[in-house]
Amino acid sequence: MKNNKILRAASLGTLLLSNLMSSYAHADFGIGAGASTQNGYKDLDDKGVLSLGIEYRGNKFNMGKDGISYDFTNSNKYATEVFLASKNRGYEAKDSKKTFSGMGKRKPSIDIGGRVIVDTGVGPAVFEATKDIHKSKGFEVGLKLGGIAPHAPHWTGKRQVTISPAVGVRYQSAKVANYYYGVKGNEATATRKSYNAKSAVTPFIGLEAQANMSRHFSVNANLGVSKRAKSIRNSPLTSNKKYQSSAQLGFTYWF
Repeated sequence: MKNNKILRAASLGTLLLSNLMSSYAHADFGIGAGASTQNGYKDLDDKGVLSLGIEYRGNKFNMGKDGISYDFTNSNKYATEVFLASKNRGYEAKDSKKTFSGMGKRKPSIDIGGRVIVDTGVGPAVFEATKDIHKSKGFEVGLKLGGIAPHAPHWTGKRQVTISPAVGVRYQSAKVANYYYGVKGNEATATRKSYNAKSAVTPFIGLEAQANMSRHFSVNANLGVSKRAKSIRNSPLTSNKKYQSSAQLGFTYWF
């Protein structure tokens, strides 16, 4: 079973690489830098995470903050993609000795799945479903209306700033929620009880913005508020806030 999963991942990687090479003449490469807030664990609510990455925009193959994706369609109105992403960061003891002391490391997820993007005329509708093939082995499903479409062009010939509201919902299976927010029996202490997290439904609203400043420079920013599921906010690892705010800011230089 493990070998089959490796073979499937390798096949997807080969397909994506093949398309990358075939569409190179129509592609844009960029280097991105960004900062985003943490996932609502105790003592990490107000701490940010810095990241660097390579951006790629092609006819079919894309790589960036939305993951690595391949579009099977040939339409300006909708797209059907397979993609690879990491939707959960995880943590380790050094991130917060007060909260995670004695806890085993939770590794970032490696999520593989499908995505459908539809241009509704008033904004994109994005539906996606993924499975973590790395650690939790659970799955997630999400639906978002509005916001900035994945792989939106960074330059259309003139400076342009787009700001769009977004609303959506995210479902995490019990395996995902428990891996990142649960506490095993051997991790329990006098001040941290063992905890088994159930599946989580998280609705959210926000604002997303993209500024195309020049052929070589673009800026993305997101602000959001989500209502956390009880199974997550009741975890001994979280701050028990009913609502969780988030913020992201990213810059990309395009070659």
